Amino acid sequence: MKLIAYLLLLPISAAGHKPSLLVPADAALSLRPVKWSVVGGSSPRDIVSGRTVPLTLQADIAKGWHIYSLTQKPGGPFPLRLELLGAADIVIRGVIKAPQPQRAFDKNFGIETELYSGNPRFTIPVGVPGRSATGVRKFQVSARFQVCSETLCLPPRTDKMDAALRITARK
Repeated sequence: MKLIAYLLLLPISAAGHKPSLLVPADAALSLRPVKWSVVGGSSPRDIVSGRTVPLTLQADIAKGWHIYSLTQKPGGPFPLRLELLGAADIVIRGVIKAPQPQRAFDKNFGIETELYSGNPRFTIPVGVPGRSATGVRKFQVSARFQVCSETLCLPPRTDKMDAALRITARK
């Protein structure tokens, strides 16, 4: 990772700029141009045993960058994958809702790609079995994705967000 940063900054430092002026902290050119969050924070959401609740994630993608859709075809960039980690009785029930991706032919991959930019939101139907014990379950949501610009693709990475459910008994 440090090698990538060095290679990106080498032309700037060779031009004689002061190190403090190399890259501002909030620059769009970043080795982490995507920031993920759980909409509503990580405080527990109430769920009745045997039911399902929506959990929404938002990707804040820096200007000039994009990620690929959940339905990106093989043979090109790494598609988005969302998973639940940590609690055995917390599962994805149904289809993850995602915005309509933008379609574009990518000359670098030689295929049509499906991509998101800006601030797309993804809603995961999270459920617990009817036999689940009551109480709080902490877990993580994993987002595995590849981010690219017009000229550069970073290696796929996985970001994890904390989440929790408060399971109550059926009435």
